[in-house]
Amino acid sequence: VYWEKILSSVSETLEVSQTVQKQWMYLENIFAGSEEIKKQLPAESAQFEIVDNNWMWVMKKFMSYATAKDACADEAILPRLNEMNAMLEKIQKSLEDYLEIKRVAFPRFYFVSADDLLEILGQARDPEAVQPHLKKCFDAIKSIKMEKGRKQIEASAMNSPEGEKVEFQNNVVTEGAVEIWMSQIESEMRYTLHMLLYKTMTAMKTMKKEVWVHTWPGQLLITAGQILWTTEC
Repeated sequence: VYWEKILSSVSETLEVSQTVQKQWMYLENIFAGSEEIKKQLPAESAQFEIVDNNWMWVMKKFMSYATAKDACADEAILPRLNEMNAMLEKIQKSLEDYLEIKRVAFPRFYFVSADDLLEILGQARDPEAVQPHLKKCFDAIKSIKMEKGRKQIEASAMNSPEGEKVEFQNNVVTEGAVEIWMSQIESEMRYTLHMLLYKTMTAMKTMKKEVWVHTWPGQLLITAGQILWTTEC
């Protein structure tokens, strides 16, 4: 009975310890690596700092004992681990709610994993941080051309994986919340393609076909050709 009680205590303590460690490692990369996330989630950041200090206390406690049996027999460790586990779960829930708010604001973020979205939000001041994830948000878009203006960085064009480039009708200022200026870029994409499609169809009547094909974006050429074919039919 004695050893059953001891081994049960060791098993439970180590199991909770591993659970806390996994959650702590994941959240530590987020809160320790991004000042932006700390600003967006100040209460959760403060809670994680408490957990972080407690985790260091638990590790020191473990190290102070010669065996796992003696360490897990310490009545102060398991309650502290359970308390940390509950707090980490609460922080994780708040983080998920925060990501959901961002995804609702810009639904294309649903195509991006939680880790990738945290990377984007954690580097909100650097518009270039979005570039590696654009192909997940937009089909057939490899990158956005970013130009440095007098005071801010502006998005001025979109590039396809094949190397085709389409200049925006109006530059988009990439300042403030990522989800807001990404929505503005999406709107500018639609507006630009709408205007260029009209110009593509108009030019079809005046240009030689060989010149026309090399002048306008490929998808717009296909769309204009289908419109003409349908009209003639």
